[in-house]
Amino acid sequence: MRRWKDRLREKRDILRFTFDGIVMLYIGVPALLLGGRAYYGLWQDELPNWLAGLPYSYITAALILFMYGTGGISFYIERADVLFLRQRPKWIRGVMLRGLVVSIAGQALLLLAFCVLLSPVLVRVFGMSLIDMGLLYVLLLVGKCVHMLLAQLLGILTRGWRQVLLRALGYSMLAAGLGVSMTLEILGNGGSVWPAITLLGVLAVCLAWFRFQLRGRFAEEVREEEREKTRLVSLLLSSVVERPKAPRTGVQKPWLFLRMRRLTRSRLPEARIAEALTKAFFRGTERKQYIQFTLIGVGAILLIPSPVHLIVYVALLLLMLFWLGGHRRAFFHSEWMKLVPLTDTAEYRSAATAMMLLLLPAAILFTAAFAVKLVPPLWGLLGSVPAGVLIAWWLGHVYGSVGMAFERTR
Repeated sequence: MRRWKDRLREKRDILRFTFDGIVMLYIGVPALLLGGRAYYGLWQDELPNWLAGLPYSYITAALILFMYGTGGISFYIERADVLFLRQRPKWIRGVMLRGLVVSIAGQALLLLAFCVLLSPVLVRVFGMSLIDMGLLYVLLLVGKCVHMLLAQLLGILTRGWRQVLLRALGYSMLAAGLGVSMTLEILGNGGSVWPAITLLGVLAVCLAWFRFQLRGRFAEEVREEEREKTRLVSLLLSSVVERPKAPRTGVQKPWLFLRMRRLTRSRLPEARIAEALTKAFFRGTERKQYIQFTLIGVGAILLIPSPVHLIVYVALLLLMLFWLGGHRRAFFHSEWMKLVPLTDTAEYRSAATAMMLLLLPAAILFTAAFAVKLVPPLWGLLGSVPAGVLIAWWLGHVYGSVGMAFERTR
C-alpha cells in the first residue's frame, strides 16, 4: 500500500509539473461540456451517414490498439528487496501477487471506460445488446491480461533482436485471435466467443504461474519494473528529448540526400541556400515530427466527413506553413550561418523556394487524402501529385511575399 501510494503521488507530481492547473481548468471544463453533449447526441440524435456505415473492422482495430497502449504489469518490487529473497521469499511473492491484482484492476477500469465511450456506436450501429457488450469486454480484459504477462516474460527472458521478434510474433497472433473473436461478437454470434475467452483465460493462468515460478532473474525483473515505473515520464518527454545515441567513430554520412544532387534547376545563390535549408531540415531531428504531423493530418482528412474535411485540409496546410516558417527563421539565426557571407536580402529571396521544398511532401500527401474522398481513388492519387506541387509552389510564394513582408515590419 505504501509503494502504491508513492507511485500515485509520483504520477500526480509529474502531471502537475507538466500541465498547469489553471490552464487545464480553462481547457478541461469546455472540453467536458462539449464531449458530454456529443456523447449525448450519439445516443439521442440521428447518426451521420459516415458513422452509420462504419465498418466493424474499425471498432476491432480501435479496441486492440487501445488494449496494447494502456500499459503493463507493475509488481511494485524494488532493488532493496533482494535482501528478503532468501530470508522471506513469501513476502516478495505476496507483494508481486498484490501488484498483479492492482495492475489488472487498473486496466479493467481503463478498458471499461473505453467500452462505455464506444457503447453508442456498438448499440446503435451494430445492434449489440448489453450481454454482447459484456462478453466483448470480458474478452478484451482477458486478452489484456495475456498481453501484460507476455510482455513481462519476454522483457525478462529475452533481449535485443530476439525480444523484438518474439514480441512482434506474439502480439500479432494475439491481435489476430482477438480480431476474429471480436468480429464474430460484433456481428451477433455471441456464442462463438466463449471458446476464445476460455482459451485466453487458461493461457493467462499458465503465464502467471510460470512468471511466479521464475528464479534467479531478479535484476531483469527490477529492470522491467523500472521501465514500467517510468513509462509516464518517458511518454511525456519522448517528444521533447532526443534519445541518446552511442558515439560513432569515423565520418558520419547522412542517409538522406547522400549525393550532392540539386533540388532545383536554378543556380542562383538563393536557390542554393534554399536547398541547403531543406537538406538540413530533413536530415535533422525535425524529420520525425514532420512525418508524425503529416500522417496524423492524412488520417484526420480521411476520417472526417466530406463537407468538413476541406476546412481541416486548409487548416493543416496553414499550420504546416507556420511551423516550417519558424524552422526557416531558426536556420538563418543559427551560429554557423553567421560564418557564411550572406547578403542582406538572401534570407528574403530564398524564402519562397525554401518553403515550397519543405511543404512539398506534406502538400502532396494532404492533397491525395483530400482527393480520394471526392473522386475515384486512382484518379485522386494521380491528380494529387501535380495539384500538391502547385499548392506547395503557391503557398511558398505567398509566404515569400506576404509572410516576409510581415516579418520585416515587426
